[in-house]
Amino acid sequence: MAHSPKIFKVALTTITAVIFSAAIATAQDTMLTLTNSNTGVEILLSEDDVMALDQAILHTENEFVDAMTAFEGPLARDLLAMMDADLTDTVILTASNDYAIEVPVSDFFDYDVVLALSTDGTRLSMRDKGPIWVVYPISDHSELDDPVYNARLIWQLVRMDIK
Repeated sequence: MAHSPKIFKVALTTITAVIFSAAIATAQDTMLTLTNSNTGVEILLSEDDVMALDQAILHTENEFVDAMTAFEGPLARDLLAMMDADLTDTVILTASNDYAIEVPVSDFFDYDVVLALSTDGTRLSMRDKGPIWVVYPISDHSELDDPVYNARLIWQLVRMDIK
């Protein structure tokens, strides 16, 4: 009977570790969370879900790259359409570090904004502005070469909330 508390403690530690590991695996399955506060819609997208979307290629420059770069990923407007976004809505883009910025939904319908998963054919990592980087077609539209739009080039995107 003297060993019972120790066995119980080991068993409890093992069970806790298994439960904690399961929670991490579930959290890792979601790459991007989409919500629409107006309609109550919430969509959790895994990496496979995001990769299965139509992929666009955007060749552009911005203040964070040294030269013309090919950004590849789904168009932001395709994800907003999944949430029944209205052109008069605002979307709050949130990064993994909780940086958030409000952007008019109309931006994503006026411009081919890409949720880049790769640059020049190389997948983005957390260390290199990934796994998702919001990129505007700055080289194609001179009005986008502005600090207002540079602030919207959010990287490590994890959440899009329609308000």
